[in-house]
This record gives sequence, C-alpha cells and structure tokens, in this order.
Amino acid sequence: MDRIAPGHHLYEGPDGEWRHGAPDGRFTRIRGPKDQLREARSRAYGATAGAPDNGEALALDAALRERGVLAAAGADDVDTPWAVHIEAGTPVGDAVARLLPSTAEVSTGPLSEEVVRGADVVVSCAGWLPDTHWRHVDAWCSEYGTPWHRCHAEGLRFVLGPLFVPGRSPGYADTRGRILAAADLPDELAAHWAYLDAGHQDSHPHALPPVPWPSDAATTVIAGLLVEDLLRHRAFGTPAADGVQLVFDPATATLDRHRVLPLPVTAHALRTAG
Repeated sequence: MDRIAPGHHLYEGPDGEWRHGAPDGRFTRIRGPKDQLREARSRAYGATAGAPDNGEALALDAALRERGVLAAAGADDVDTPWAVHIEAGTPVGDAVARLLPSTAEVSTGPLSEEVVRGADVVVSCAGWLPDTHWRHVDAWCSEYGTPWHRCHAEGLRFVLGPLFVPGRSPGYADTRGRILAAADLPDELAAHWAYLDAGHQDSHPHALPPVPWPSDAATTVIAGLLVEDLLRHRAFGTPAADGVQLVFDPATATLDRHRVLPLPVTAHALRTAG
C-alpha cells in the first residue's frame, strides 16, 4: 500500500486547487478530478482501506507515484532484532547505547575479530585516535562484511566516520590514506598518530592528557549523529552521512563535512600493523 512519501504534502488550497508540497520547498499545482485526489490522499494517509478501484484512480496514483508524492510503505525488517556491538567506555559510547532502539541487541566491550564476525554492526567510540587498533578493526570488518562506525577526539573537536559498509563505502584505511595524502606534513601527522598509539598501551611511561569531553548535551549530539547513520543504513541501505566524515565542534556548534573517496586498490595503505 502506498503512503505519502516522507516530507511530502498533498492538500487542497484555499482556492480549491490541489497542491503538492515537496521537501525542498517547491509547490506544484495539480490539475485533476478533485474527488479522486481526495480519495487518493485518504488512502495514502491510511484513512481509507483498499486499492484504487477504477482506471482513473489507478492512473492518478501512478502519476503521483512517478512524481514522488507516493511511496511504498516502509518495510517491517527495520523492526527485527539486530546485533550491535559498541566499543564503549567513553561518554559518547555510553550515549550511543542509550539512543539505540529496543530492537538493537546491544553488547559492549573490546572489539576483536570474533566480535566483528558475530555482529551485524560494530561501533568504536574512542578518546584519542587508536590508529593501529582501528586498522585491525577495519581489516576484520572488510573480511567479514560487517559495517562499522567510529568517532574520536581531535583537539577540541570530534571526528565521526564515515560509516564503513564493506563493498560500497570508504573504510578507515581509505580515510587514513586520504588524510595523509592531503596533509602538509604527513610525516609529522604519522608521528603524532604513533605517539597517540603508544599512549594507549598500559606499559607506556607517559600517559596521554585527558580527553576534553563536552557537556552531556553535546555528547548526545555526537552520539545521535552516529546512531542516525546506523538507523538510516538499516532502513534505507544508505547512511545519512554517506561516504562523509563529520567533524563536530561543540564550542561553536559547527559541523563540517568532508567527502572521502575510496583509495584505488593499488594505493591502499597496509590495513594492519606489523
């Protein structure tokens, strides 16, 4: 059964003419039998059951569908359980777990190859960038076809994604390689990542400085962006920020978007350390 497509409106104006309001703000007058338009809207809003019962109504529904006013009702598979593993232990990770719907079977703990193999999707919410670990996670997710999302602190800002869907969107290896290629001083950037990596090790003599976690409100914004990507990918096959890395600055409430293109196979950086 068709329904009014999300963000669209089908209505009769004060002059008696019918209109289609599109999500982009455009309005189109619809010339047609008004009784049929009322019936089409009634069916699309679920007020009237059943399918069109004559050729004129069928043609009208087909025209509305072609213009994007009508769309098939959402599938029920978004309500089926799905296994989401969160590498949490951070304020953002804890917020992600809270925001996920009840259909998500949430588990938390370190990410390993075994965990990646058994999950429908994994999320890593780090403090400072864990470069070597994420290269391992990226390789595991690529091998087992497991989507994964991530975020980390960078200075006073927080960097998200892109959500890696194996076979269709860029992963951490692509993002890492693109950032290094665009850096003015790639050697210094790599050295900084190595310093952060070493600080994640318990045996390292110099602890990393604390992460400047933002307020609960800003933390929820970061987690909400991550979760919305997961939900939209599950419902429609495409995340909200498809192939885009987001950089959120809590101090200025700004969100920058950086398109990430997959690296050519021959240019791929080594996915795992060692």
